[in-house]
Amino acid sequence: MNNRCSLLISFLLLAWSINVSASEKVVLAIGEWAPYVSQESSCDKLVEVIVREAFKLQDIEVEYKYFPWKRSYNQVLKGTMIGTFPWWFSEKRAQNFIYHKEPLIIANEVFFHLKSTDFKWESVGDLKKYKIGGTLGYEHVERFKMQGIDLDIAVKEELSFKKLLIGRIDALPANFFVGYATINRLFSPAKVPLFTNHPKVIRKAGMFMLLSKKSAKAQETADKLDIGLKELKKSGRYDEIIMQFMEMK
Repeated sequence: MNNRCSLLISFLLLAWSINVSASEKVVLAIGEWAPYVSQESSCDKLVEVIVREAFKLQDIEVEYKYFPWKRSYNQVLKGTMIGTFPWWFSEKRAQNFIYHKEPLIIANEVFFHLKSTDFKWESVGDLKKYKIGGTLGYEHVERFKMQGIDLDIAVKEELSFKKLLIGRIDALPANFFVGYATINRLFSPAKVPLFTNHPKVIRKAGMFMLLSKKSAKAQETADKLDIGLKELKKSGRYDEIIMQFMEMK
């Protein structure tokens, strides 16, 4: 087990040991999106740790339930679960969910491509000469559609990376850390070096928890999460979690 994995597990165990006597409990629907959230890997739970620690400061215990992302989203939309994370902000989602204000994490989205592909872009117009991939349900589908870019949509991000390898698409927008985690998980050591990312950042923005408008406690939960996140950041513990994770990458 590497040092990063040990660190993340120790944070989780510490949070759990304190939270067992918490006065409240929230059950959250999440999915597989390493290294931020993961059922498959005990190491890749960076944002799970942040959320658990933030709620811990508000005397709230957290339980995670893992589902495919579409199911997590729909359960919160219908009100059968109170929240899901991490998601980019979008105006469309803001119509259906309650957002808290303090971002869970600031993330970069970039284009991944093969080193053998001469992929260059400075403006959206440059993308029209390439076949760009996308993932069903992801915010970038709506965003690029509004910009006049038709995406080759896959039902899972892993499938898009596989299409990238065999040349069915030229480039794929994805979170920087998630993209490389996916590449290293899916492909052999001989194939991993075939991938790279374009240095230009598509977007740099916060990621949030979506809370159900059908839950009577959603706004209260959002407010407590904001307070917990602010306390976590003010104390220096948030930076400790992030920096330790980054050092082990």
